[in-house]
Amino acid sequence: MATVSLQGLHKSFGSTEVIKNVNVEVEDREFVALVGPSGCGKSTLLRMIAGLETTTSGDIAIGDKVVNEVMPSDRKVAMVFQSYALYPHMTVRQNMSFGLEVTGHPKQEIIGKVEKAANILQLGDLLERKPKQLSGGQRQRVAIGRAIVRDPEVFLFDEPLSNLDAELRVQMRVELALLHKQLNATMIYVTHDQIEAMTLADKIVVLRDGVIEQIGAPMELYNKPANEFVAGFIGSPRMNMVPVQTAIDAGWKGAKIAEAVKIGIRPEHLVRSKTGLEGVIYYVEHLGGQTLTHIKLLDDTDITLLEPGEHTYNRGDKLKVEPKSKTMHAFDKGAKAIRK
Repeated sequence: MATVSLQGLHKSFGSTEVIKNVNVEVEDREFVALVGPSGCGKSTLLRMIAGLETTTSGDIAIGDKVVNEVMPSDRKVAMVFQSYALYPHMTVRQNMSFGLEVTGHPKQEIIGKVEKAANILQLGDLLERKPKQLSGGQRQRVAIGRAIVRDPEVFLFDEPLSNLDAELRVQMRVELALLHKQLNATMIYVTHDQIEAMTLADKIVVLRDGVIEQIGAPMELYNKPANEFVAGFIGSPRMNMVPVQTAIDAGWKGAKIAEAVKIGIRPEHLVRSKTGLEGVIYYVEHLGGQTLTHIKLLDDTDITLLEPGEHTYNRGDKLKVEPKSKTMHAFDKGAKAIRK
């Protein structure tokens, strides 16, 4: 496998710059997730690594070789797309072997590679079926198998689970995590779903408007977000943001920081109390194992309380909450985190 180095990458479409001075180092055998909202540039960045988009400036290196001018087929990468892109008239076996046949690999080598990939992905009994006879999860495994048989140095995934239903997404997340360990491969994974990124990645790159907001391990981003954007994007439900004066008035200890304008507290770090922030319940979500309670504070700030188990509240009930010890985040007027 190989490292991937992105140095000073820029990408423009006409006068519109969509990737702005991106610098990322992907270590050998690392699983890196590129996350961000729609239009942030994450898929464009992945396509640049694959060679499907040219760079306006900057360098892309795979291993010790700069590949800016190298054809996609010669970059030793394999890409799995959001759409399965399977040939409907071909069997699973034919879909997985087609690329190797086109490049002239020996027949016995192709058979061996396809059967090995099929065993890894539990597709052995499906090799003679056509895509229309498969479930969505099975089709996606075939698309992954087509990538595996190429023995790439780097696997690239462009939102591969977005077409699956919720149950299959969870199942495929587990399968991808196990696949990464089994193949011991370098993987770069694009998603807008921060839960996928948190559960799969060794390292997460958070993008907004073509700019990197923060790079770090999942729990580093969760515990020490660099700014309000990362704080709101990583973690579900998103972090509550309370005006600092409101937090001070409520008696939140440690909320009084000179440069702070907002105090962040995650819904799971709030607890009911006899003192603290007072508000009125306007909506309750019963999730079985958890209860999400939406509260409007006296200053009209909306916050969310996440509690384990089932809790019965009525719309219009008053509730007071406060943060657990040492769980608050402070942000200045530039939306940057304050480390104190």
